[in-house]
Amino acid sequence: MVNKLIKEINFALDNDLYFVALNTALTLPDICGKAEYPNISDSTPGKRYKKWYQEYIGQYEKPNDNVYNDGMPYLDDNTVYQLRCSLLHQGNPNVGKEKTGIDKFILTIESKNEFGVYTDASSMSLDVIPYKTYTVSVRRLCFILCQCASKYYEENKQKFNFFNYKIIDYDKYKR
Repeated sequence: MVNKLIKEINFALDNDLYFVALNTALTLPDICGKAEYPNISDSTPGKRYKKWYQEYIGQYEKPNDNVYNDGMPYLDDNTVYQLRCSLLHQGNPNVGKEKTGIDKFILTIESKNEFGVYTDASSMSLDVIPYKTYTVSVRRLCFILCQCASKYYEENKQKFNFFNYKIIDYDKYKR
């Protein structure tokens, strides 16, 4: 199922369906988190989501050669989880300062480029009142989530056996 979702996310991006792609990509840590931590209660999916994201993605996103390390916004587990909740449940692509400490969160959408390189930007003002801004490329975030989920799935297929479902593609049987 993970590979099928990733294929559909990439199809959505190829057809400039940015929010379809992002909504679906933001579910991948949920799915992988359930496989990795099946004993964490379903009543606390945020705990599972954040734990998986931090272990497989977030720790690599944190800026490390920066004098503002502790305050510079980045794609940490809490920020991505808040985006997931806000976008999936409210249709709002914002993360909320009260939950993330980010004053201004900006999503960028852009057509596919020939190099496949998309960037994020982070800034922090240290004036009297600190102000944090984070700009994230939808394509980059989808790429990161898809690549990490795909690698995790390929290395841990046996952990997905408890997902007991069947999908029948009637179009395959019409021929």
